[in-house]
Amino acid sequence: MTACGAVEQVFTEAVARLARERRRLQALAKTPALGGAFDPDGHAAMGRALSYVVMGGVLERLMRDLPRALATDISALKLPRSKLPLGLVAALEASAFRRCGEDSVHSLLARAAVLRGALFHQSDSRTVEDFSGALRLADGSTVGQKNFEALWVILDLPGEWRNAPNDVFLLKEIKEKRNDIAHWEDDPVDVGRSKRPSALIEMVEQVISLLDHVFLNVCYWFEEHLGR
Repeated sequence: MTACGAVEQVFTEAVARLARERRRLQALAKTPALGGAFDPDGHAAMGRALSYVVMGGVLERLMRDLPRALATDISALKLPRSKLPLGLVAALEASAFRRCGEDSVHSLLARAAVLRGALFHQSDSRTVEDFSGALRLADGSTVGQKNFEALWVILDLPGEWRNAPNDVFLLKEIKEKRNDIAHWEDDPVDVGRSKRPSALIEMVEQVISLLDHVFLNVCYWFEEHLGR
């Protein structure tokens, strides 16, 4: 059993859903082509447009489930708070930061308390408890670059969140097309007709590679910084 079993489960489920979508697109690619006058209602195009909804939904589910999984695995290690990176501590102290926003004596005291906590963080021996309610990686908007950047900052992960140079554009396209379909900014038939099944399969595979990259970095973080 690894030190990040709950996190591993979240990523495994996400990749499994994406692999299922890849199989669906592969089957769609083998179906006799329908287009133009042969498919006036755009049934095949609608099937392709659905892929944006699936990819966006999988990413949103991942970011919604990941905080609880992180809290489960980190809490199980019974670590002192001094072992946590400051980015994660800042996320856990959300209520304290909210008290800092006003221009009052209470806010001044709250700011002083936050700075004092950061200064003495390395000697904080309090045991980490379940913090899933304090950590949010999904904020109700469609998942994109900012969510992965937030994960990197919170855990102080090394290197880049990106696995490939064009991952930024990949997430941007998924986010925009999913929202266009959901809010009928574009006709789903037109969206589907703009993309071949083979191109969508490549996108799904790139998302899988990105999630594999993120998962490996989180696992290394557990091994190198938390350990048993």
